[in-house]
Amino acid sequence: MRTPSFVLARAPVWLLVVLLAAACGKPEEMTVIQEGVELRETAHVDAAVAEKLPLGARVTLHAPHFWEDSEWHRIETKAGPRWTKLEGLAPYPLRGETRFVRVEELPVRATRESSGRLLETVLKLGDEVQLLAAEPPGEQDYRGVIRGGLLLGYVDGFGLGAEKPTTRNLLETAKEYLRQGDMARTKALARAAATMAEGTGRSGALVQALEQAETEPSALLDELTSFGEKAYGDTPPAKGAVGYVVPYRASLREGPDLRDPIITVLPVEAAVEVQVLQGEWAQVALIAKQTPWMSVDLGDLAQVQAGDTAELSSAQRGARARGYLQLTSIQAKRLSPAEHLAKVNALSREEHEEQRLELLKRALVIAEAKDVSQIAPALIDEAFQSERYRLAVAAAVRMKEPERAQDAPDKGWRIETVTSIYGCSGPPLEAQVERVDFEPDNDYPKPAGSVCALVTGFSSPCDVCLSDLAEYDDEERQRVLKDKVGVDNALSTHEDVITRHLKATTNLEDAYPRPSRMKVTVRTAAGAPPGRLFLFELPLEVDRYQPKLAISPSFKEARVSEVALLDSAAQGKWEYWMSTLQWEDVAHGAVFAPEPKAARKAVQDFARALKANPAEVRSRNESAGVVYAVHVSEHCGRCPGRRE
Repeated sequence: MRTPSFVLARAPVWLLVVLLAAACGKPEEMTVIQEGVELRETAHVDAAVAEKLPLGARVTLHAPHFWEDSEWHRIETKAGPRWTKLEGLAPYPLRGETRFVRVEELPVRATRESSGRLLETVLKLGDEVQLLAAEPPGEQDYRGVIRGGLLLGYVDGFGLGAEKPTTRNLLETAKEYLRQGDMARTKALARAAATMAEGTGRSGALVQALEQAETEPSALLDELTSFGEKAYGDTPPAKGAVGYVVPYRASLREGPDLRDPIITVLPVEAAVEVQVLQGEWAQVALIAKQTPWMSVDLGDLAQVQAGDTAELSSAQRGARARGYLQLTSIQAKRLSPAEHLAKVNALSREEHEEQRLELLKRALVIAEAKDVSQIAPALIDEAFQSERYRLAVAAAVRMKEPERAQDAPDKGWRIETVTSIYGCSGPPLEAQVERVDFEPDNDYPKPAGSVCALVTGFSSPCDVCLSDLAEYDDEERQRVLKDKVGVDNALSTHEDVITRHLKATTNLEDAYPRPSRMKVTVRTAAGAPPGRLFLFELPLEVDRYQPKLAISPSFKEARVSEVALLDSAAQGKWEYWMSTLQWEDVAHGAVFAPEPKAARKAVQDFARALKANPAEVRSRNESAGVVYAVHVSEHCGRCPGRRE
C-alpha cells in the first residue's frame, strides 16, 4: 500500500529517515526448509508462480519497501525480482540442538512425512546433526535435521538420540522399547548395538531372538518354561496335605527312582495329595478336579493287531491316578504372580541372580492377562542385566500375546484336537512340538533337547511313470518302450527327484529318530464322560494318476485302541500321546463310543466318507463325531503323455 504524497510532505524529518531505512533494509540470508517454496511474479497471492525453490536452497531475502505489503519479501533472480512469504524459510545458518544417529541407516525425506520423497542423503550410525528449531507442518514423529547450517531434510525422530551411541546405551534404550512391546524399534537398536560391538559381546543374540520372534515366536517358549527347583516358593507339603507342582512339567513315575517309567506328566500348578514321604520322593494321588491339564503317554498303537479294536478291562479303564514325584517338584502353597515378584524383590541380585530369573519365569508362565503387564517388564529388566536376551524377547512375546481367552462355561466333554507328529528326539511327554517345513534341498540339524516334529509340506517323489504300462495295449506299449531316448530321459529325471527325496528324508529321520506319534487333546467337563474314548490309525492308499485325488482307506490295516479316561472331572484338559506306524499317507483320529463295536463302526463310516469325497473330508477335521487329522503326501499327478 503506497503512502500518499501529502502525508510525506507534512512528515517530520526523523520519520522520513526511518521510512528510508526500512525501504533500504539489509538483505538477509535464508534457507528453504519446506520443499517447493513458491516464488511469484508479483507480491500478490493470486500472482502466477514463476518457480519453486528446492529444499535446502540458500537465497537472499530483501525486506519489503515501506509502500509494499509487509507479508511479501523480494528475491532477486536472473529472470528478475520474485516475491515470496516467509513460510518455508529460516535464517541461515540454521542452528539447533545436537543429536546423534542411533540406527544403522536413517533415510532422509524431502517433507516432514513418512510418505515424503526420499533424498539421496542417508545418515549413518553415529552421525552428528542438529535439530531444526521451527518445524513446518507435518507428522510429529518426523524432525528436520541440519548439518553445516543447512537443512538436510526430515527423518524419523526415533533414529536420533541425545547421547553419542555406544553399545551400552543402545542396549539400554532397546530394553526400554522391548518393555513396551515394540519389537521393530528394539530390533533397530539391537542391530546398531551389534554393529557398534563389531562382533564382540552377546548383542547379536538379541538380534537373532528378535528375528525368530517375527517368524516363529512359539520357538522362544522354552526360554520361559525352563525353570525348576530354584523357583521353589515354599516349604514342601507334609503327609496328607495338598501340594502344587513347581516346574513347568513334572514327571509322575511308577516308583521313587529316576529310572522308573513315567506314568504321566503334570503341568505347573497341578494339585496332588501327598500320601507317603519316602526320602527325596513323595507318593502322591492326583486331584483331578484341581488339575486342569495332564499329559499321558499311551504307548504303542502299532502293537494293536491290524483290523481289530483293543479294549480295556474294567480295572484298566480308570485312569492311573497315583505315582511318585520328587519332593523338590512340589510346594505346600500356591503362590500368585505378585507373591513371586515380592520374593524376587527381597532377594539381592548379586547373590541370587539365577533364582530371581527362575521365580520371574514361573510367575510369567502362571500369570493371567491382568498380571502379565507387571511381570513381563520385570523379567525383561532382569534378563538384560544377565545378558539373557532370548529370555527377554520371550517375555516380550508373552506380553504381546492376545489376552488368553478364559475357558467357556461348561459345554460338556469333547475331543478338541488330533495332531499327527512325525517323530521325537526324546521322551514325548517331556518334548516340545515344533513345526518343520519339509523341503528336499534343506538340511535338518538335530534339535537340542527333547523335541517332536510336526512336519509340513512332506512330499513324496513321483512314481516312475513308465514302470507301469498296464493301461496301454500291447502295440502302444511296444511303441513307448522302443523310444529309448524318451524312456532314459524320463527315468533320469525321475531318478534325480527320488535321490533328493531319499536324502532329505534320511536327514529328517536322523534328526527325529523316534517313531511317528499322534497327539489327542480332550476337554473335560463336570460329570462323567459321554462314552469311552478310542483312538485310531487308518492307513491310506493314494492313486497318483487320477485327474482328481483318489484315496482308498486300508481298513483291514486300521488299528483302534481304547484309552483310559477319568471317571469324572472338573473343566480342564487332558493330552494323550500314542506311538504309531510310519505310514506315508494316513489318518489319525479319536471318537467317543459306548463300546468297541460302535467305535469300529464309526471309524469305518469315516473311512467310507473319506473315500467318497476326499477333498471335502480333508478340508475339515470332524465328521459324525470323529475328530481326525489326514496326512496325504503331495504327488506328481498324472504322467505327461499318458492316455486315458
